[in-house]
Amino acid sequence: MKLTKRSIQTLAEMICGASGGMGGFAWDNFPYRSSTYLTEFFEASGLEYSHDGSTRKNWVVDRLDELNGLPAPQPQLPSPQITRIVQELLDYADLKQSGKDPDGALADVNLTLARDDLSVFYGENKKCHIRSTGTQVTSVPQSSTRKWTPQEVERRDDLSRHLDNLSEDQIIEGILQPIFAQLGFSRISISGHSDRALEFGNDMWMKFQLPTTHYLYFSAQVKKGKLDSAGRSGNTNISEVLNQVRMVLHYPIWDPETNKRVLVDHVFIISAGQITKQAKTWLGQHLDLDNRRQVIFLDRDDILNLAVGMDFVFNKEDGNKGSGIKRPDDVPF
Repeated sequence: MKLTKRSIQTLAEMICGASGGMGGFAWDNFPYRSSTYLTEFFEASGLEYSHDGSTRKNWVVDRLDELNGLPAPQPQLPSPQITRIVQELLDYADLKQSGKDPDGALADVNLTLARDDLSVFYGENKKCHIRSTGTQVTSVPQSSTRKWTPQEVERRDDLSRHLDNLSEDQIIEGILQPIFAQLGFSRISISGHSDRALEFGNDMWMKFQLPTTHYLYFSAQVKKGKLDSAGRSGNTNISEVLNQVRMVLHYPIWDPETNKRVLVDHVFIISAGQITKQAKTWLGQHLDLDNRRQVIFLDRDDILNLAVGMDFVFNKEDGNKGSGIKRPDDVPF
């Protein structure tokens, strides 16, 4: 997405800072930046821009216009370069060292970006991130491979215990739906048990918009228990999963936004327990090559890593209700 012209103009003023009585603007929560400091600001943002001595605001507006026109990998967010500019503008330590109020600066930027359906927030370690207020997609890196902090390990363990107390429907509605929304999926539709016969085994379907504006469609088969190749584990039958995958891939779903029937591009097989290598191999042996490429596995470890990586917070007081979401200001939900 691209920011509006008014937002670009206002962000340029904030980057310039208090005008010192000239220029018709003054942003008291941001430090004044002369020509040299404007160059340093863009260099700190990873951009090789050097102020040419022209009017500060006009020069910054021109630079932001260039960055605003760059591709955005996440359609609901501005380009990574604009995101980096906003992060540098709201650098918590820099604002503190310059005697400014980071919370006041955050409020100023939020007021500005509201017209673009965006907001900013300080996450872990006071790192600033941008969030789409419509889809809740954020600029928080979705990494599940880094080493967790002790606090994150504790949250991961809490969520793991919480999963044990939830039904399949509660896992879908309280855990998976908000996680997929956070990852940028849209039109997330959940089928209740009474509807699933009509949905050919679909527990949940959704779509993901590519940077080209085209959509890929995803279905999800969700199981509470462990999936293995023994045929049955608890109440989960691996052959039932196979039949459901085949049905999902061959029967179209109805997208009310486009008023068309569409075929699913990929199927998530999701387990709140473990999906063993034997189960993956068994399913692969019983699916043809093309169908095999359309299947994506997601087990308990994947769910927990995604949840912790995106600062997902569940409400322990909800018990077995499964709503599982709190939305404090510093959490991207």
